[in-house]
Order: sequence, then C-alpha cells, then structure tokens
Amino acid sequence: METDLLIIGGGPAGLSAAYEPARHGLKVTIVDESLRLGGQLNQQSQVLDLPSGFAKQTGMKLSQFLQDRLLNYDVDLLTKCTMIGTYKDGRIGVTDGNTTFPIQSQKTIITTGAAEDSISFPGWTLPGVMTIGAAQILLNREKVLPGKKAIVLGTNNLAFEITKQLNESGVEVIAIIEQESTVDVDADNIAYLKQANIPIYVNSSITRARGPGEVEMVLINNNGTEVAFDVDLVCIAGGLFPILEPFQVLGCELIYLSELGGWLPKYDTNFETSIPNTYVAGNAAGITAMKAIMLTGDLAGISILDSLENYNSDYVKKRKESLWTELAKAEQPEVWSARLSLIKEFELERKYVTSNR
Repeated sequence: METDLLIIGGGPAGLSAAYEPARHGLKVTIVDESLRLGGQLNQQSQVLDLPSGFAKQTGMKLSQFLQDRLLNYDVDLLTKCTMIGTYKDGRIGVTDGNTTFPIQSQKTIITTGAAEDSISFPGWTLPGVMTIGAAQILLNREKVLPGKKAIVLGTNNLAFEITKQLNESGVEVIAIIEQESTVDVDADNIAYLKQANIPIYVNSSITRARGPGEVEMVLINNNGTEVAFDVDLVCIAGGLFPILEPFQVLGCELIYLSELGGWLPKYDTNFETSIPNTYVAGNAAGITAMKAIMLTGDLAGISILDSLENYNSDYVKKRKESLWTELAKAEQPEVWSARLSLIKEFELERKYVTSNR
C-alpha cells in the first residue's frame, strides 16, 4: 500500500492532522488500533474548549465532526490495525490481527496519544478499583454505572470532570483524596464540590482497600489520622504519559520533561522528530489540553504541506503563524515553556551536529 501521508493514531490529533493535507490533495491513510476513530473523544460527554472556528460541543459530537469533514477527500481509514515495526526499506509494518502488510509513505505523523498512570496501594487490584478514564468509558460509552459509592484518588482537570459526571449519573462521590497539601481548583469546581457536598482530603493517601472479592471499604491516612469509607468504587487519577512504542520502533531520540508528562520524542518547530519525515502531535508530543491537542495536530499537518512543493506558501505561512499564536494562549504556562524549551534545545542540537559534519 502506498500513501502520501500515514497517520498512526486516529484520535483528535490524528484526525486534525489529516485535514489540511487531505484538503490540499494528498492521499492520507489513518491507522488506529480501535474499532472506531476518535480516541478519547468517544467517551467525553462534557462540552470542550476547542480551537477557533469550532462550535462548542461535546467530545462525542466532535469525534463525528472531525471524521465527517474528511469524507470528501482521499482518506483511507484503517481501524483495528496496529503498527508493529518497520521494513529495511523504511516501509511501516501494520497488522489487522490476521495479516501483516507494509505501507509506503512520503511522510508519517504519529499521534498515539497518552496512557493513564496508576497509583498503587494495598488492595489496588481488587475489582472496583479503576482509573478515572476507565470510569469515564463505562459511564459515557458503555452506559454502565461503575459503582454506587465512590472516592476519587488524585486531583487534575479530568478528575474533577469525572467527579461531576459520576455524581450527576447517580454515583455518590464520598470524597476526593489528594496527597499534596494544596489543590489547584478553579472557582467553578470549588462551587460545584461545595454544592454537591464532596470534600477534598489533602495531605492524605489510601492505606488499604478491603473486601472479600471486591472493594467494600477504603482506609485513608489523613494527616496521621485513619479514616474509613464504605465504598465500592475507587477512581484513580494518576495522570497521563505519552505512548512511545512507535517512536521507539523507529529509533526517534527521546527526552524526559516532567512538565510534558515524562519521556517523549524530541521535535522541532514543525513537530518533526529526529527521524526525517516523521512527525508527532497531540499528547504524544506532551500532555496537554484538548484545544492544544488539536492545534498540534493542525501544526503537524500544515508542516507537511510546508515541506512539499507546489503549495500556497503564503497560506501555509499565515496558517502556521496563527496556529502557534493560538497554541501559546491555549496551553498552561509551564507546559508552553517546556514545549518551547524542548524545541529550542533540539534545534540547537541538530544545528550543531550539521555544522560539525
């Protein structure tokens, strides 16, 4: 199989990255291991903060919109397929579980997203203990209540959002547990938690989850005092980290930046990695918010056009400038600073290597 642009990962970044190249006549192939495209959007029932030009909508509706706008272009969608390696001639090996086939592409964008980190404690393998994302999937995609009484371990934007969704779906959220002494909570979340009578226990940690075959009780250490909760659900918000396997297979150089979620590939201002013609976008380029996930996808896609001839250079230049301006406003200061630092350091390294050949 041959294509102009191969995108590994069909979530919000991958679908965003496909649009400009497809709209300008490139043949695009998207490979995703799931049964349907959209990634994390498929379980997001909340209204999202999106880039300019998008109407406010839920993740579920956005997933369909991003797919629908590709229908009129030369885009192949390969679901239930996984990248498993490379051939000596540079082709990407993909399998559908039964057969393995090569894909030859001029350019590749990897948008594999992120995985959830967990937090271990005695009893954390009991049924009823799950990540906050798993609870969201059960609620919004599978339409199943994951429990009746819950506590949430960890505080981040997703944790607060799923706390709301659990509570409004009929799951009684007893408490939020945070090991740090302070919590960064915006005014809207504070008001909601107060109205819903959901306390946050800071300086706290789970010491044990108990139950004969599933969670029935959780014990926490709150400032040295043991507190017991009768719950059947523990939702762990341990944060996210970039999924790296495709980058490791290709031999991309990696760097560790805690502000961006840990290990991730090095890339330049075009989101091109250390492997020529291989780009990155979305959470794989650093953990960030949905608006920025889509913007990095847009930037990688427009950079593909920028690297090729016979395209409107004025349009590409202006489009890239506007996307970078919007990305700067969309990201948290520490994330934005870390991203710029990564790009600057990598471009300096590459310049030094080139000048000393």
